[in-house]
Amino acid sequence: MLGLVARFSPYPSTLSYYGLAALSAETLKDPDAYSHKPIGYGPYKLDGAWKAGQPVRLTRDKGYAGKDAPQADRLVYRFFSNPETAYNEFLAGNLDYATLPSSKIDAYKTDAPGKWSQGKSAPNLSHLELPVITPGFKDPKVRRALSLALDRKALVKLKPGAFPATSFTAPTLDGHHENTCTACTLDVARAKKLLREAGGFSGRLKMYCASDNPGDQVFAEALGNMWRQNLGLKIQYVGKPGSDLSAMASKGALDGVRSSGWGHDYPSLEDYLTPIFASYGDFNSNGYRNPEVDSRLEQANKIADPAKATRAYQGMKDLIARDMPVVPLFHTRTIYLHATDVHPLDSRYADINPVRSTIDR
Repeated sequence: MLGLVARFSPYPSTLSYYGLAALSAETLKDPDAYSHKPIGYGPYKLDGAWKAGQPVRLTRDKGYAGKDAPQADRLVYRFFSNPETAYNEFLAGNLDYATLPSSKIDAYKTDAPGKWSQGKSAPNLSHLELPVITPGFKDPKVRRALSLALDRKALVKLKPGAFPATSFTAPTLDGHHENTCTACTLDVARAKKLLREAGGFSGRLKMYCASDNPGDQVFAEALGNMWRQNLGLKIQYVGKPGSDLSAMASKGALDGVRSSGWGHDYPSLEDYLTPIFASYGDFNSNGYRNPEVDSRLEQANKIADPAKATRAYQGMKDLIARDMPVVPLFHTRTIYLHATDVHPLDSRYADINPVRSTIDR
């Protein structure tokens, strides 16, 4: 039986999270075996054991009891280290589904007419992760100056389906308010003033980017150019494979800025505030700690009335905006490429879901 050790206002919403799906007794006995040959009750089941680095092959579960049984008998997931490779494979007719790489933002409508769909909503937030405990980034004035020096309207032109963010949560969520970030619009004069008041930025600002993603490198250079032109900063670009950056971030080992992002596990403002800003947050890897944030989160979590709890979560916006531990950049209505006989299923909270799409075959 699933229970709580303390009051938690968003609890009903958490029940929609995939992580709370029931597990078989066999799984609990041997979790490692489950990771390569899972036992579930969904519309598809694994066709043989999965091996790392190999495509994931699924076959339709004929015993599936749901009313949304798919029409495709088989699905194969292929892994690509370079999103452009997947794009070219799609154009060649070797894939039925693919995400759109940033490098093709101006080409996909011509390359794949009638073979793309865009999500109706944006259940996500892309931001810059700042190493707040690293010298040069400790002063909130520096962090706010870095944010104010960015032209988000220009940046989103590099990201498919993106539009500027002005808050620290996703617009999909009930209770989301725009313009809660008071340093998320371009204001070079104010940025320079704050940087002067903080004593400037000595040395080079280190900017990490994924070396195996050309689009990420282009975006990092765009950020660096804005800081160089608007604040006179010197930028040092550090390219590493995306998996290495994620591993370094999880260990708190990044001493520079990197592009990051979060999409909620369940539709609640809390699922942005806790992971990113709580001292114990799963996605807080930049060293941000504020006891008042932790305390106010704990108080909001105890409020049983959903509307009152939402107002309590909303009340934290000024505190986070003042500290500026991350720099909100944009939200994305994801664009997917799909074959003509694939009809994407679009959800307000979960975006486009390839597995739940209907395949007319």
